Amino acid sequence: MNYSARRPNGLPGSHLTSPHLQLPFITRFLRIVAVFVACIFVVGCASFRERAPSPDFQPCNDSVIKTRDGWLLGVRHYRPKHPDPSKLPVILCHGLGLNATFWTITDNHLPQQLTLAGYEVFVYDARGSGNSTPEKFARANNFLRNTPLPERGERAWTTDDQAYYDIPAVLEHVRRRTGHEQVNWIGHSLGGMLMFTFLEEHPERHRIANFVGMGSTAVVFPTKDSKEMARANLGLCLLSKVASTSRLGRPMRFGRPPGLAYIDRFYYTRDNVEGLTVDRFYGYTLEDPGAGALKQLQPYLGKGQFLSADGKMDYSANLDKIITPTLFIAGQGDVMADVQSKRWTFDKLASADKTFSVFGKSTGYALNYGHCDLVWAKSAPHEIFPEIVKWLDQRQHVVASPQAVRQELTNNSGRNPYVRLDSPQSIELPLQIVVGEGRVKVR
Repeated sequence: MNYSARRPNGLPGSHLTSPHLQLPFITRFLRIVAVFVACIFVVGCASFRERAPSPDFQPCNDSVIKTRDGWLLGVRHYRPKHPDPSKLPVILCHGLGLNATFWTITDNHLPQQLTLAGYEVFVYDARGSGNSTPEKFARANNFLRNTPLPERGERAWTTDDQAYYDIPAVLEHVRRRTGHEQVNWIGHSLGGMLMFTFLEEHPERHRIANFVGMGSTAVVFPTKDSKEMARANLGLCLLSKVASTSRLGRPMRFGRPPGLAYIDRFYYTRDNVEGLTVDRFYGYTLEDPGAGALKQLQPYLGKGQFLSADGKMDYSANLDKIITPTLFIAGQGDVMADVQSKRWTFDKLASADKTFSVFGKSTGYALNYGHCDLVWAKSAPHEIFPEIVKWLDQRQHVVASPQAVRQELTNNSGRNPYVRLDSPQSIELPLQIVVGEGRVKVR
């Protein structure tokens, strides 16, 4: 593949073409979905997840917090048996179209290993996932969650909203629970990409002491696969207007038809992941990606640029603003975020303390890790997780992040429109909301 086509600023070009596919990606997806539509009213409802045999498979409900723009987000807290007071808490953030169970549908999962090392661990269902919902639509969405219909408010939110509203709310919740102003942030895919926005533009960016990005990149180099992802992204935008794509796919926890492997390879490598993990992915973890977020990410997939929702800011061009200690985890077999794209992103970071680790057979590991394999693969608990814990451990007894000075940033028109420092970034509700079986219980 020739990568010589570049814009002057070094970002990947957008005019490369790929061979015409006889059976387009989205056509295959829609045909597979159609097979299962008849099953939707029997299986795939929200109550299945509410009744999951382990809290690890359920929507986050240890706490419910409220963002400044009125979203309710579920949070789960994993407490260590022997806490280490010298260690900052860890927040784990999942990617687009998934929920917090992404981190916990395998045995010996990453939160478990972090708590064994003495860390307080928090996972949360970002907007559009789990039982998270705009407060004003909570009752309506409790009903819609048990149907094939999309939830109210799903089409409006963007990744900017996640960065400017969700992250500050979760940080404030963790501060109230632990007393720590700063945290260690581990994000997979979009969960790491949100840090590019936050660390470049948000005045609270000093609160991220250390950043681990797993399969996260600010650019996408043009390939046949990236063109397929861009086409699929447009198709999902259209489908999400009339149906919940995640609930259409949920029956596949019981079995998957022939031909799905082509789609699955963007998420994971079948030979690397246990079949039970894949069953749990379809049954518990898959979520609607959100039309607003998909629209925002279209230039990212089509042109290689990670832009703000209004298109006025190029986060991939401002990576040199980031000086937070950073660990990048790359999978050699990752189709969705290839090694070259991640390396380009990594090289642009201005941090004096940064590490780039490629997990694949050529670097001495058991597997060529795919996108979600970095968390789900059978060997990840033995090869990847210990490396993350070791990297974090080495940075818990040092001076705070060099990005630890509070700064108030502005855009070309003045104050950043997303941020008001004179108002709370989150409200922790003095109640627990339990959503399921067609009812909302407040206790």
